[in-house]
This record gives sequence, C-alpha cells and structure tokens, in this order.
Amino acid sequence: MNGAGGNQRSAPVRADSMDLLREIQACAVDPDYTRQRAWAQGGRAHRWVQLPVFVLAAMLFAMSAVMTTRAAPQIEKDRAAMITAIQATQKDQDQLRKDIATTRSEVYALQQQGLANDAGNARIGGQIDQLSVPTGAVAVHGPGLEIVVDDATSGATDARVIDTDLQQLVNGLWQAGAEGIAVNGHRLTALTAIRGAGDAITVDYRSLTRPYTVSAIGDPNSLQQKFISTDGGVWWTYLEKNIGIRMTVTRQQNLQLPAATRVTLRHAKGGTP
Repeated sequence: MNGAGGNQRSAPVRADSMDLLREIQACAVDPDYTRQRAWAQGGRAHRWVQLPVFVLAAMLFAMSAVMTTRAAPQIEKDRAAMITAIQATQKDQDQLRKDIATTRSEVYALQQQGLANDAGNARIGGQIDQLSVPTGAVAVHGPGLEIVVDDATSGATDARVIDTDLQQLVNGLWQAGAEGIAVNGHRLTALTAIRGAGDAITVDYRSLTRPYTVSAIGDPNSLQQKFISTDGGVWWTYLEKNIGIRMTVTRQQNLQLPAATRVTLRHAKGGTP
C-alpha cells in the first residue's frame, strides 16, 4: 500500500552505473595522466643519464674552437708566405720572358747581318722581316689603338669580363687588320692561348689583372672603323649597351709592343686529306 506521506522506494540503480562508480573510486586518477607522469619521471632520469654525454660534447667543441683560434695566426703566416713565394716566382718568370725576348732580338739581328751579304740571302731576309711582325718574333712600335676594358660598375657576377670577351676583342682586331696585338703587355701570336682559370683570365697561362689593356698596332682610323663591323665589334657593342661592361678606345701614335716569348711551333698534326 502506498500512502502520500509513507516511505517511497528509490528508483533502482543499474548494474553498469554501479560498476562505473566503483571504478572511479578505485582509480581516482586518470590512467593517461598516470602514464604521462611516469614517462616524465623516467624522462628526467634519462636526461640525467645523458647529461655527461652533453658535457663531453661541449668540451670537445670548446677544445676544437680553442685549437682553431690558436692555429689561425700560423695559417695566416703560411698563407702570406705562399703569396710571397708566388709573387717572387711570377717576377722571376717575367724577367725570364724579357731575357728570352732580348735574346731572340739579338738572334734576329745576327740573322739579318748574315743574310745581307748577297742578293739571294737579302731576299730571304726581306721575307723574314715581313713575317717577323705578325708572328711576334720581334718587338714593334707604331701608331694604333689602345683599348681598355673592365667589369661593369654594378659588380654583378654576370657583368664581368671573361676569357671569351677578350678572345672576341682580339679576333676582331686581327680581322680589322691589326699588325701586332698585346694584352696587358703580353704579345699575342697564333700560338697564344687566352683562357679562364677560375675568376682569372690567363694569357699563355699567366694570370692577368683588370682592367685589361689591349694594344693593337695599325692605322688607327682604319682599325677602329673596321673593328665595329666585325663579330668582335658586334659582341662588344652588345656587352656595353646591355650588360654595362666598360670599354674605352683611344688612338695612339707610338705604341710599344714587346716580342713574344713563344713563337716556335713544337708539334703539328695535319688534317685528314
């Protein structure tokens, strides 16, 4: 019997709810939290184990830095000594080239004296005279063009004078009728090699310094007019207008070109007939 003021039966509790309550009481802390805490504690312990390794690595880096710093003065001294040795060697080579040119001029003068005794030899001497200038066998002087070329003022990598540019300039001057050409005082011949070596340009394996001065003997007016229409002239017109590479041309009345130091062909190979 149920009365208004009597005891009321509470609603029944489901078994799964009771299980959940008991689990909450037994495991008040979330399992993920427990695992995370255990990992953190273990990680700290692991980090303490690794600390000596880190300290040892830091010591090795510090020792390496100290050794590098101490070795720097000696490295700089060795570098300066190497530069001095290179400069001395280049100076010796320059003197040897001058001696070779002087000796070759003396040999040429003796040849002329020996060939001047009769008509046949005189004719041979005349042929030698004709060939000695274009082959670079003797020093020459006379009017011509002095052309100074240099990198663009922008300093960009693609705005530098390279070996191909000098080759085009020299070939254009030959094509325009130059009788003799020198680059930075080095006489050019048919055997001369103009190449690039890293950032430097070499003539017969000797490095040049910029700006590059190209001296060409010949009629100044004719040389300048004809050069413009050659492939080299077109090339350099493009370089000036589009890249900014600089080129200054002046007419000279008495250029001095030394004799070449290498005019003898040692090896030759004929083409396929």
